[in-house]
Amino acid sequence: MGEHPIVVLGRFDAGKSTFIEAVCSTANNRPGLPLAEEAPTQGIIEYEVSLPDGRTLAFIDTPGFDGYQPGGEPAKETEEILQMLEEHLAANGSKPVSHVLVFLNANNMNATEFKPRAQRAFERLFPNAQIACITTRWDQIEDDDGPPVTAEEAQSKEEGLYARGRTSGSLLEYLHGGRQNRGGDVLRFRSGLPNAAYSSPQVIVRDLFARPGSDTTLEERLAAMTKERDDLAAKYARLLQEKQVPTAAPAAPGPKEAARTLRTRRQRLLDTIDKFSAHVLEMVAELDREALDVDDECTANRDAIQSASAAIKVAEGKLAEATEDVKAAQEECSRLKQERDSYAELERSLSTQLSGLETSAGGRVSRSVKQRIASQLKQTQTSLKDMEDWMVTAADDYRTSFREVEEAGAEIEKWRRIEQGEERALNEWLSPESERLSKERESFRALQKTLSTKIEAMREGLKDSWEGTLGDNSIFLERLGGYAVDPDMVAHRGGWAPAMESLYESQVTLALTQEMVKFHSSILQRVKAQEDAAQREWKEGVEDIFGPVPKDLPPPPPPLSGHASSVTSAAFSWDGTKIVSGSDDQTVRVWDALTGELQTVLEGHSTYVVSVAFSPDGKDVVSGSYDNTVRVWDVLGGRVKRVLRGHGDLVRSVGFSADGSRIISGSNDRTARIWNASNGEVQRILEGHTATVSSVVFSEDGSRIISGSEDNSVRVWDALTGEVRAVLEGHRNLVRSVALSGDGLRVVSGSDDRTVRVWDALTGKVLRVLEGHNDIVYSVSFSRDGSWICSGSVDKTMRVWDASTGTAQHVLEGHSDTVRAVAFSRDGRRVVSGSHDKTIRPRKCGGRSYFYLLIFVVLFKSILVSYFPSVQLAMVAFELYT
Repeated sequence: MGEHPIVVLGRFDAGKSTFIEAVCSTANNRPGLPLAEEAPTQGIIEYEVSLPDGRTLAFIDTPGFDGYQPGGEPAKETEEILQMLEEHLAANGSKPVSHVLVFLNANNMNATEFKPRAQRAFERLFPNAQIACITTRWDQIEDDDGPPVTAEEAQSKEEGLYARGRTSGSLLEYLHGGRQNRGGDVLRFRSGLPNAAYSSPQVIVRDLFARPGSDTTLEERLAAMTKERDDLAAKYARLLQEKQVPTAAPAAPGPKEAARTLRTRRQRLLDTIDKFSAHVLEMVAELDREALDVDDECTANRDAIQSASAAIKVAEGKLAEATEDVKAAQEECSRLKQERDSYAELERSLSTQLSGLETSAGGRVSRSVKQRIASQLKQTQTSLKDMEDWMVTAADDYRTSFREVEEAGAEIEKWRRIEQGEERALNEWLSPESERLSKERESFRALQKTLSTKIEAMREGLKDSWEGTLGDNSIFLERLGGYAVDPDMVAHRGGWAPAMESLYESQVTLALTQEMVKFHSSILQRVKAQEDAAQREWKEGVEDIFGPVPKDLPPPPPPLSGHASSVTSAAFSWDGTKIVSGSDDQTVRVWDALTGELQTVLEGHSTYVVSVAFSPDGKDVVSGSYDNTVRVWDVLGGRVKRVLRGHGDLVRSVGFSADGSRIISGSNDRTARIWNASNGEVQRILEGHTATVSSVVFSEDGSRIISGSEDNSVRVWDALTGEVRAVLEGHRNLVRSVALSGDGLRVVSGSDDRTVRVWDALTGKVLRVLEGHNDIVYSVSFSRDGSWICSGSVDKTMRVWDASTGTAQHVLEGHSDTVRAVAFSRDGRRVVSGSHDKTIRPRKCGGRSYFYLLIFVVLFKSILVSYFPSVQLAMVAFELYT
């Protein structure tokens, strides 16, 4: 979107679209279109216009206030139009609106109703925008004398139009009354006729966006420095021509030898002085350019903060409305429940009465009484059914409103994170970064001033001779170190000239070298400061993205006890703070991963729970059971959110996709099913295995699903189409468990043939066979970085394998029965196991993942690139010095 978003409001017949078209035509060098009747704007339409100074405007046109819809449809309310605009700005990530142009038809300035809700929306959308009212169609005013022709007449006429249109509760009353009282300045323009009383669209835009006078001192100084540097280079070139010493004709150059001109020591010194002077100027210019860049970055940060603040206000408005809707839905549900209970009680009463009449003595009861009660019962039952239907609808409304509350809350949190990040970046630029840069600029300017005086003295002395004024040169006298010039040396200048001029050249060499050392020491300090700043930025960036640098983990808790039967499944939450376990005792349990304390017991399955997994955000748990169902649990609430039914046999394996939007399950019915996590609907059924699907898992990017089966095979599926991409065959017995590396390139599987196999996920080839267990391998897990594989077996052990070599690094003992489940934490530093001995064991597993080293390399490389100009400058300086 353009640099300055401009919202255009007003009546449909006020010529706002024609105004925009006129500005666009001028910007694109097209002849302006004649003012004509225009079609009413039906939605939100954007036009982008480039100004001559390089800025861009984005005109956002809206449906007309008090207009009409084609086909006789009712016109949109002002608050409805503002809501459409609010949604458009939020969806397109717009910058804060800079101007609002309100168009009014001078021929018909009827009052536009502007209710409090519209006023609140206006204030929320345009808190800092410049408001301008533009009256148009002055050539169509219905007046016997015609439209005004002088500025005074037009202004008088305009005041009368504003006065008549400023009625109670109108848009004009709000703009020129309520908004101005709060300090808002509402501008006025007249447009529509080609004479001095009115302004053309182009002139209005120019007046609105006239760039204020800016201080160009810094830019002028940069230009002057560049010119001075270029002048020095030209001066040096002329000097070489003037001082060129003839030499004997060299031998003909070889094929790779270039001809060159010999230079005297004096010429070499002049050459070095000019290069050094240009280098000093370039360094100071670089610092000034960097100061401009910092100002630009601060401006960008401030703009981003304003955009985030505006987006927060929009989201807060939506949250307030959604919260009100939730409250209303709750009240409606409560009212309907009370009415339903009343009808239910009445139904029971009437049913009891009717039964009593049927069994009364001899059945001697008036038929009309029975008919009346039966009729009342029927009506009550109908009303009860209607009430239950309405309750379902009200419950749906409640869920929808509650979801909108959650979405608005998430939107607020997102924009607050952005706002905080931009504020942190701005504060870093302002202090201490800005303070450091300011000190550097002052230091180098002072150094440049001192150097300029000395270098000019050196240069002038090298151009002079002992017969001239060299004896009065400040560098010459300063470098004598206390020695005095003998009068005889002055009296006989010609005789002393060779020695004195040679001495001066050595003095210049010494002085120039010392000044270069000072200068390059300053550059070294600057680069060192930048290194420190880059180190801080890297550290803060890593901690912002990945949290604090991992510290040594505390000792693992003792085995977790509490299940009354075999533990069949165990897994870490994605943040590593919790462990979930499933058991043959029909329960799911959630534990604190560091302390081992039991947090929640989830009950509801009617038989064995054989698979469990956390959602990425840690709020939900999914479980699969021999009762043929998949259940999604609310961890904090300790309740079932939904029950997924559809499998025709035992559910053996479950898992979430990385974005939390889908659930995968595998079953004894030989299928795997993909479910929508939010509503529990089946999205796809994967068919192809010829026996029980014992294990299923999503790839990290969600594009593939890996399944293992008792038909001895592993299959790779396309998660979107349900097609089989590869069938991995090689196991000689049932496949019990599968897992996938974080990059999705390798699959690991465990089998009743007592082996663990590593496969290439793309080609289906076996990369290596891991042998060492002496019984069935029940479970396998891949560390996220792909370095380690863990396996659990009926032989009561866990083995940790080096995935690159296939060698067993650790054999972990401790369980007294079959190790049924194993799982790595996402950072690869811990592993958890579940066993038929009814316990869960969390353990440490190696050191820090190479993942953090990879992040360090990537971030540090990007920081070096961003600081490259200064590093390069320092290296150039070093070459010059040496």
